[in-house]
Amino acid sequence: MVTEEISDKEKLNSMSEEGESLKGGTDGTAMSINTAPQQQPADVGSCATCSEFAETRCTGCKIVFYCSRDCQKKGWNMHKDSCRPFAISRSKELGKHLIASRDLDVDTIIVTEAPLVLAPKQVSEPLCLGCYKKVSGDYRCSKCKWPLCSNECEGKPYHQMECEVTKKAGVNIIIEDFNKPHPLYELIAPIRCLVTASNDPKKWRICVERYNNRYLQLVGGPQYQHNHTNIVQTLRNTFKIHLDTKLDGSEASIHTAVGIMQTNHVPTKLPYAELQALFPMASLVSHSCYPNTKSVWNKEKNCITLQTTDPIKRGQPITALYTDILWGTRARREHLRQLRLFTCYCNRCADSTELGTYFSALRCPHCPSPTPVLSVRPLDEEAPWSCTNCSYEVSDEEVIRINLILGMEVEEALCKPSIPSLEKLKKEWQKRVHKNHYHLHAVKHSLLQLYGRAKEKTEEKNEEDYKELEKKEKICKEFLMVCSSLDPSTAHTVSYVGLTFYEYHKTILQFAKRNFTLSKLTTSQLKKRLLLSKALLKKSMEIFKNEPQDTPEGQLYNTCMEETIAIGKWMLAVGLV
Repeated sequence: MVTEEISDKEKLNSMSEEGESLKGGTDGTAMSINTAPQQQPADVGSCATCSEFAETRCTGCKIVFYCSRDCQKKGWNMHKDSCRPFAISRSKELGKHLIASRDLDVDTIIVTEAPLVLAPKQVSEPLCLGCYKKVSGDYRCSKCKWPLCSNECEGKPYHQMECEVTKKAGVNIIIEDFNKPHPLYELIAPIRCLVTASNDPKKWRICVERYNNRYLQLVGGPQYQHNHTNIVQTLRNTFKIHLDTKLDGSEASIHTAVGIMQTNHVPTKLPYAELQALFPMASLVSHSCYPNTKSVWNKEKNCITLQTTDPIKRGQPITALYTDILWGTRARREHLRQLRLFTCYCNRCADSTELGTYFSALRCPHCPSPTPVLSVRPLDEEAPWSCTNCSYEVSDEEVIRINLILGMEVEEALCKPSIPSLEKLKKEWQKRVHKNHYHLHAVKHSLLQLYGRAKEKTEEKNEEDYKELEKKEKICKEFLMVCSSLDPSTAHTVSYVGLTFYEYHKTILQFAKRNFTLSKLTTSQLKKRLLLSKALLKKSMEIFKNEPQDTPEGQLYNTCMEETIAIGKWMLAVGLV
């Protein structure tokens, strides 16, 4: 793929003058240096500004030296573009996107920046428009009547945007069911885009010119008509947005806002919900189903930090995940085509085994041992699928039919999950699809939580109970092995993997206690098993450490901490410490 680097310095400089950080690893300060005295500096150099002896590297690029903060400030205008760990490039396949401007190590911060626009996803259940917690409708904004969680969120900056528009139009916000997506929340993102364009037209124009706008591909199609009827006409006919002299409420402007958000938003996980956001630079990161970055939201500073999860060579694209990592290839690619209006050709999509997990594979009905059936050309969705051992072949239409049937059965079973129903479904379908198939992966995640739950808090377990725990341990291992292949950094499977480590520790702990009681374990063997159980708990805690206390993940973090202490006390009681 040939890329052409774009000279965007004028635009970048104008944004930098407005106080926005464009260099990786900053949060508003252009750059910083370590002024702490060092007795024996690891390396020294010449100051990039005055050429004098210097002991301190730029903390951004770690390449140039400065002798003082004054020289650092003087040299920033010349250094800032080369300091950034990324550059904007263009290719036919990706459009404008970010590439590494130098070799990047794991955990390198690429950019830290505040969102240009932050809003609920287009399909969203009712949530507080101040903090994004789920709402019940018990409290509403005193000015506009949008549901909020409390009066504290009435004054949140982002909520002022739709609050002012709604109040001016005199719209009565009516929501009856707070447990399913509501169409009114489709309006929030375009309203916030239009208000942002009015409040800061220079920054909005610069970003819009830089974004990829594939939305015009939809004109005349079902999604375009949906947006026109449900968003554009509602904002104009009901919210009278075109009569607001401060805003450009034309049909073209509203469609532009919808299109820019749809094709360029970054999925942004906040403590209580996943939102969509536009960022000046992070929105240019291209997609990969095996991404080399992760994003972390800083709730104190209301900004995102994008950092590497894998080494990236100079000139390689910087990638993020814009779909569900635990979907099969066809599902992921279709989702991206529908939402982002592009087709993914990443390494995972091009690999029929999906990085050795066989996550979409079928099973050959003719071979006596489990043999995978894979697409002969995974990037060609009309290509046939064939057995890796014999001549058996199946059409892509049949593959789609099998996945649809299995998906519907899994969805139905997970509505009211039980061990017998899920085991029956898993047993039947493992004759037709690979044991790691993504639909069965979802079944396993439910089973690993159900196994051993009935008598979890009692020592009175029979052989059947321990057989169930054996199944739990086996399925935890299988689940973690697949997730580790698809998401080694655990950046995109936090809730799944963190919970699985917690469930896995239960099996280790309960078998250790039982076998020690039956004299099947020596004291040293018992100690090893208990330390393994504690290690699994600590792994779960590490994954959940940044989750808010009032979320399920935050509560599980506290449970892990309590159980770690309990294991320590038990080890002390039996003389293992």
